[in-house]
Amino acid sequence: MANKYLTKGKEVAIEGKLISRNYTDKAGVKKYTTEVQASELLLLGSKSSE
Repeated sequence: MANKYLTKGKEVAIEGKLISRNYTDKAGVKKYTTEVQASELLLLGSKSSE
């Protein structure tokens, strides 16, 4: 849904929480990942800069 409004280089403020988890891939290698679970997205900057 946010991809309708976002383009590369656009300034945003995101409120949410970080979720860290780990898993083992098919090759048996343990992988770690951190994701942002956004609860609010605020578009910054003025419309005249678009």
